[in-house]
Amino acid sequence: MHKVRLESVRRKTGGRIHLTPKVPRGGPVTTLCGQTLGEGSFLAVESEPDCANCIRRSHDQARISGAFFAQEEGSELLRLSLEQARTRKPELRVLPHPAPEKEKAVVWPAAKPPPEVVPERVGELVTRGFKASGEGVWRSPLGVIVRMRKHGKDWRFAEVVYEGEVVATRVEGGIRLKAGDVEVAPEGDGYEVRLRKKT
Repeated sequence: MHKVRLESVRRKTGGRIHLTPKVPRGGPVTTLCGQTLGEGSFLAVESEPDCANCIRRSHDQARISGAFFAQEEGSELLRLSLEQARTRKPELRVLPHPAPEKEKAVVWPAAKPPPEVVPERVGELVTRGFKASGEGVWRSPLGVIVRMRKHGKDWRFAEVVYEGEVVATRVEGGIRLKAGDVEVAPEGDGYEVRLRKKT
């Protein structure tokens, strides 16, 4: 790798040895630590630098670049960069494909929803055998739809929807309704909705 060469400079009166991109033949010089030494007040030296700030900043690529361009020595950086690019070989590697046996798909078990806890009764409906189909809507195994309506804090029977035969019979205390596999019968001052018992 090509390294940027910095030059050492010191005041003629003595003191610390600083770093700079290039010691000019005439005019002022600016050091890496930010000091500007006036024309004729400095001289180039071959000694190692002892200015702590210059040494620290000599490891900072951005500071070095800035110093080179400040002294209009940017062409030197460009030349070094091009030399480095010419000598750098691109890394071309062919990655082997893994054998098909190694590529085993991970099979995760299907997520199971938590079991629904259905109460035995929802108001006037005995829920055994029914499936919930929305809020207040229940469906029997034969497709009878029972709608319940909220009355205060309790659910009351509202309607039965069924495409097949419906039988309504007058009984003591109201009407008994049979639709498919659902039976609605009076109970107390309300109704009880349940699946019909198999005969």
